[in-house]
Amino acid sequence: MSELTQHEKDLLAIAEFRMFDDTFMSAVFDGQINETELLLRVVLGREDFQVKSCEAQFYISNIYGREARLDILARDQSGKAYNVEVQRVLSGASVQRARFNSAMVDVMLLKKGEAHQQMPDRYTIFITEDDMFGKGIPAYHACNKIDELDNMPLNDGGYIVYVNGQYRNVDTPIGQMMHDFFCVNADEIINPLLKERVKYLKETEGGRNQMCAIMENRLNEEKIELAKQAIKRGKLS
Repeated sequence: MSELTQHEKDLLAIAEFRMFDDTFMSAVFDGQINETELLLRVVLGREDFQVKSCEAQFYISNIYGREARLDILARDQSGKAYNVEVQRVLSGASVQRARFNSAMVDVMLLKKGEAHQQMPDRYTIFITEDDMFGKGIPAYHACNKIDELDNMPLNDGGYIVYVNGQYRNVDTPIGQMMHDFFCVNADEIINPLLKERVKYLKETEGGRNQMCAIMENRLNEEKIELAKQAIKRGKLS
């Protein structure tokens, strides 16, 4: 039996992707205003905003330390920012990482000459495959509070949300969304908008070619990062 080509391996991988795989999730939502708006409205339980832009694998440089690559960065019409990350391993969704991502996005939000009070709200959202805090509720919402004032919200505009991927009550919007995130086959997805998008990426030539290109780029980026690390360790010139 002949060995599979890289293209054939990619097609097999695409067939098994779920939206909980960050490569595929990025493809589903990258530049897709309606799909991203749907996701955010379900996660936040709000419909009082409209997404203006969304970009997957958004890179933020940092001359002082570690850089960041965000799964999704979206902005609504009022300028609020939404960073969405999917994590299959809980260690990748630590509260310290949520703090770091929040800080990196915050730095981008205020332009030179603007007053600090003009900084728009920012939401950092981690969708985890397992229940991050083990309490079985659909989502955990965190914001800064003042201890001495009976935990009164600080109202600094910074919010962190952990979505429980194990919550599957399909009678609720968030349970339905988590069900869809775990589906391998497009026909099993409940939401028609997400079903159509996944079906395109998995079952059409154009969609599969798009996925193959994304996977090749990700592989090249990983090779470059490994080379950089080897150079730092003195293993490569």
